[in-house]
Amino acid sequence: MESLIVDGQEMAATDVGGANLEEILVNLMDHPVINGRVITGVYLNGAPYVEDAPHAALEVERQSISTLSLNTLTVEDLGLGFLEAGPSYLNAIVEALPKIVENFRLGDEQEANEHFLNFLEALHLLMTMLEQTRHVLGLWQGQNADGASALNQYLESMVEILNTLINLQEQKDWIFLADVLEYEMTDSLNELKELLPRLREKGH
Repeated sequence: MESLIVDGQEMAATDVGGANLEEILVNLMDHPVINGRVITGVYLNGAPYVEDAPHAALEVERQSISTLSLNTLTVEDLGLGFLEAGPSYLNAIVEALPKIVENFRLGDEQEANEHFLNFLEALHLLMTMLEQTRHVLGLWQGQNADGASALNQYLESMVEILNTLINLQEQKDWIFLADVLEYEMTDSLNELKELLPRLREKGH
């Protein structure tokens, strides 16, 4: 590896060990130059690098790397970025609901359940990011009591809706499940769209 650049600043490639890309990235996470930041972009020999399979970076040998460039963000900036981009992500989730609802009401269980599972995965990712962001930005702290209270109430109501959906799926009550998705879940996701900008203000 001839050149190592982190956030536009070149550093000595010899300061970071590793026989392959995965080992190099792991070692970088412990390096003072990263200092707890999150790697948000990896550019290998001038091209964006994305793993197409778990641990694919093990196959990228160090000698094949000419230039390795990384972009990083603090966890706080990452959390604020999530709160800013969240409404757009939520729009995509909400837009997927009508088709799922329609399939359940038409009795197309196989296709409905397939899209429903994809919806649940997207929602789980969203909730995970929200959970991480609230801790990073101190959204449970006393100085953010209003935002914390609203977020707490929201998460509790979302858990109730999800439990209802899972129970209905187990019971194969597709019509009632469709009703919950169309009304309660849609309203809940739209409520979160309005809540995220308020949380972003609290997180500054």
